[in-house]
Amino acid sequence: MTLPAGALSIHPSATRDFTDGRKLARYLEELFDSETGPLGWPGYLCATISRPEAITACLAADHTLTDGYSVLLTAYEIHTLYAAALAAANGKPAPPPLPPTASYLDFAEAERTAADALTAAHESIVHWRQFLTEAGGRLPEFPVPGSDVSGSPAAQPGGYTELVDASTAHAFDRVCRAAGGASFSGLLACLAKVGHEITGSGEFRTMAPFHTRTGPSRSSIGWYVGMGPIAFPLSATDSFAEAVRSAVSGLDGVKDLVQIPTPRVEELLGRPLRDPFMFRTVTFVAPPVPATGTLGGLSSSAAAAPTRTTCTSGSCVTTTASSSTTVTLRPARQASRSPHHMASIKHLLASIASTARWPATAHPTGDYCP
Repeated sequence: MTLPAGALSIHPSATRDFTDGRKLARYLEELFDSETGPLGWPGYLCATISRPEAITACLAADHTLTDGYSVLLTAYEIHTLYAAALAAANGKPAPPPLPPTASYLDFAEAERTAADALTAAHESIVHWRQFLTEAGGRLPEFPVPGSDVSGSPAAQPGGYTELVDASTAHAFDRVCRAAGGASFSGLLACLAKVGHEITGSGEFRTMAPFHTRTGPSRSSIGWYVGMGPIAFPLSATDSFAEAVRSAVSGLDGVKDLVQIPTPRVEELLGRPLRDPFMFRTVTFVAPPVPATGTLGGLSSSAAAAPTRTTCTSGSCVTTTASSSTTVTLRPARQASRSPHHMASIKHLLASIASTARWPATAHPTGDYCP
């Protein structure tokens, strides 16, 4: 929904001066947490930090309003609109305008109408039910054992690790494609291998979010995300190429499953779906806003950061032109074991990129040591 010109007014309010960066960060975090909840409106808030040499603009929004792509699209739109205003003020030609976009409200209405028409006998719901039944009615859990098995919510320390550089990422992708898959299925194969080394399980299971954007909605701000279940077998003797092909098979049909909102799946299954372990990837072929650059002769940059949470364990692998990195979230009871898990995956990626084979051991030290 786009408001007409003049329908929106902005009233800035100054707070106070900060001399300690840590106190400023804590203040912003508490402000955003208190003002951008899912049950209040508006669920977003803007803030600026003024310094003699620069101004930082912060935008916080509840995750129910924006998916990951929306966050980056917002940075792109702010960048584009500011460039247009700057050009007009200086009497210069305006840059290309923002592309036309679809309404998220129209998408949400169509999505709800389609979901409401489903029954428990729909093939996608049957697939969900089978996925749960095969694991005793439980969704996949993070394979690293934790010291606290109470299941109670716990704070999630985060981690950031560079998995591979650009050349290694490209080499890994080539190996995956030669095996009949792509980087995503190759990463799933690596996760499955590490999980097998830890648990001995002959099947890898996880949850993964996929975007549901099509056509004009590709540049829309909203929640265009669906969760899908993934499962495929892996034995100790499977080669990397065999593991990739198995992962590709496990992804078959998942794009159809994610078109159904999780709340509707819960209704038709008659049970809640709280995913304790998920894995996702984001690939930027040509990011709309560079990490650093210039705007009207001034330097500019954009960055995205999550808030604190107490729910799902997960990993997000982000691939750009320069590297592949992973951002991890783990409950506190698993945080001390997470670095070993990431180190094992990094070890596999490096070996596969150079030899197209699994390394002799799945962990760089020779053993998995939680």
